[in-house]
Amino acid sequence: MNDAVSVDRMVERTFSSTSAISFRHLRAFRAAAHHQHFTRAAEAVGLSQPALSALIGQLETQLGVKLFQRTTRSVELTPVGRSFLEAANRILADLDLAVREAKDHALLRRGRLRIAALPSLCIGLLPDLAREFRRRHDGVMLSIFDVPGDEVVELAQNRQVDFGVGYAPVGALLHAEPILTDRLVALAAPGLLDAAGAGLSWQALQDFEVIAMNTGTTVRRLMDDAAARAGASLSISIQANQMPTAIAYARSGLGVAVLPSSGFLSKTSKEMVCVDLIEPHVERTLSVLRAINAVPTPAAEAFLDLLRAAGGIGRAAG
Repeated sequence: MNDAVSVDRMVERTFSSTSAISFRHLRAFRAAAHHQHFTRAAEAVGLSQPALSALIGQLETQLGVKLFQRTTRSVELTPVGRSFLEAANRILADLDLAVREAKDHALLRRGRLRIAALPSLCIGLLPDLAREFRRRHDGVMLSIFDVPGDEVVELAQNRQVDFGVGYAPVGALLHAEPILTDRLVALAAPGLLDAAGAGLSWQALQDFEVIAMNTGTTVRRLMDDAAARAGASLSISIQANQMPTAIAYARSGLGVAVLPSSGFLSKTSKEMVCVDLIEPHVERTLSVLRAINAVPTPAAEAFLDLLRAAGGIGRAAG
């Protein structure tokens, strides 16, 4: 067995068997080995000479071996000390690297952020926030998953993403922070809803071909529930998997799309007619969803700050 391997194992046994040796001991030892003079080494690490000598003495006691050959003018490493220096340098280099990486994460110079969000947010609110986040923190890898509401909950609950943004179901094992409200609206090509005024009732919606989101989506559940409460029987001519698809059909004049107000861009609303659906007026609260006891990373907190500023309970999105 060579000296380097034996010293590595000695270091491992020492660190596993006692808490008496610390990184302060290793730094003091490295400085003394480099300067070969305790007074100069002490100055380099910001200690008094007696304090550094005490650390070296404690280290030698714990290891059970002399690391330095002391003379009246200088100190020199013993053969074991030279081998131990190699191991100590590796340990301290790993520590320095870990510290730098942790600081980089804290200062958002590096890291990864994964978000799951409803499709309505992925085509409405989130693109601008993602662009601003990347402008501020271009060292962080940002991934946004465009998934239905049930998958947002599942991904957040299983910690497969840092957080989700969606509709929090009753009884979900999640921490839910309300972030914004939106409402169901009717979106159509110009001219189709001219008589609707400021709002279109669910009963009046019966007179139009309806473009709806597919069964199983949060929006569809809210639409079906509201129509049932209003006693309205809707004529659903088109069902869409994606909101841009529903918007495209509505733009072509094929019917009235029922969508959340957060699900289309302001440019789209200027090209088309958008009115609130009323009697009943349907709002939903969207929340940031995190697994219980999950601690947000610095990157997640930075994005959440942007999201909180853009949202706001009590102000309906759109």
